Amino acid sequence: MTSTRHEHDGAAASNLAATVTGADRRTLDAIFRHPLSHNLEWREIVSLFNAIGGSEEKHNGEFELRAGAHAMAMKKPHTKDVTGQEVMDLRHFLERSGWSPTAKTPEPLDQAATSSLVVVIDHAGARVYRIERAMDGAHVVAANDSQHILHQLDRKTRDADRDETYPRDETFFEEVARAMSNGGRIVVISHGKGQSNEADHLSAYLQAHHKSIHERIVREIVADLPHLTTPELLALGRNAFADA
Repeated sequence: MTSTRHEHDGAAASNLAATVTGADRRTLDAIFRHPLSHNLEWREIVSLFNAIGGSEEKHNGEFELRAGAHAMAMKKPHTKDVTGQEVMDLRHFLERSGWSPTAKTPEPLDQAATSSLVVVIDHAGARVYRIERAMDGAHVVAANDSQHILHQLDRKTRDADRDETYPRDETFFEEVARAMSNGGRIVVISHGKGQSNEADHLSAYLQAHHKSIHERIVREIVADLPHLTTPELLALGRNAFADA
């Protein structure tokens, strides 16, 4: 990647956006254009993220888009163009990641400056919710910044795999770890006890393969997941952060 200073936007040398050139620079500028751009193509978005971090197709048309050490999930649109709301989601993500054309330095990845995570996990999958801190100190959920990771199961093989070492299990836990990599403190909410508690297996996986993520977990909660709504689960998470 070539580092270039762009005179027309007055970007500082430390501005990450100044390293983006050519067609990818035009795409980046279009994401931040006012009024909102409505003719951005998906292929242009993928090309931009390949230049600044990377992109990886997951399942069901979902892509992981990476900007440096930050990552977000986005569904591939049904048409060639992304929607206005998707442009706004990309803009907010790039701002948080330090890739805004007006940013002076990238946002640091420390606990004080990043959002907290609530991870809800069971055998069927995991949902990772990002919780931002508002200016008045209250926690608010960034509704557009959540991920749902499905756990692909082979029931017969899984029942014999009491230690959760089957390759599909490890693939699942690695995807969850990736979703947890960008953020501050973490609360994990799960269901069941012993071998039926997926949080225990996730914790063991993180301890073995991602110790820095494991160290950010401040509380593990066992809850009746099938009978709790998303707002109720997030309230549990917020209360846990307040008590931690």
